[in-house]
Amino acid sequence: MKNILLHPKHKRKIAEDLGVSKQTVDMSLNYVFNSFNAKKIRLKAKVLLLQEASEIHDESFINL
Repeated sequence: MKNILLHPKHKRKIAEDLGVSKQTVDMSLNYVFNSFNAKKIRLKAKVLLLQEASEIHDESFINL
């Protein structure tokens, strides 16, 4: 089963930004819902994850 794993802080932000409940966000990320709002929630999650990934600097991996 596919789902999108997201930190609770991001779930809260999506819920606030889109004016939906946290449960709606959870169910949309688990592909229970496939409405227009669910697709917006998943897109917003992708944007937040890409933004967070871009903040990781390659120098932090030099000592591995």
